[in-house]
Amino acid sequence: MRIISGKAKGRKLKAPKPGTRPLTDRVREALFNILAPRIVDSAFLDVFAGTGAVGIEALSRGARLSIFIEIDRQNVEVIRENLRETGLLDSAEIFAIDALRALKILGKKGAKFDIIFLGAPYGSRALDPCLEFIGASGLLAPAGVAIAEHHKKSSLRETFGRLKKFREERYGDTQLAFYENSDLSR
Repeated sequence: MRIISGKAKGRKLKAPKPGTRPLTDRVREALFNILAPRIVDSAFLDVFAGTGAVGIEALSRGARLSIFIEIDRQNVEVIRENLRETGLLDSAEIFAIDALRALKILGKKGAKFDIIFLGAPYGSRALDPCLEFIGASGLLAPAGVAIAEHHKKSSLRETFGRLKKFREERYGDTQLAFYENSDLSR
């Protein structure tokens, strides 16, 4: 795994422990090509962060802040090491707790994110409740986008509260569902 573009381009990232399924470089590159106009100076939230590759890629490409949510302590250390190695630690914050609990804490703080990426383990039952909370809270900025990664054989609802799906992309076994606030949808 490596950083694809930006100020940390080419830097290798520490690999995850066995059982962690990071977003491949190919899918990450496609995702960031789609997100390119939104990245610079954005507030980015990486939920189920794993190695932190997605949030670190956002920082490398100009996001002003990236918050990582990851419950596994070994993965949290991998995220810290990857942030140190890329020189991006000062623009990051890590929540080493359950994803839904972290989202609720951020919601109570009044946090707003331009981009929220959710890379839950395939088959996880935590993805829907997290999307429901994001759709009911003000975590996603009015013109923001939430992206949920899931297996191609599973499907996600068209709406979660105010979140409305507006795009889907498939890359091998990986499917990305893009959501926006329904009051701003096309």
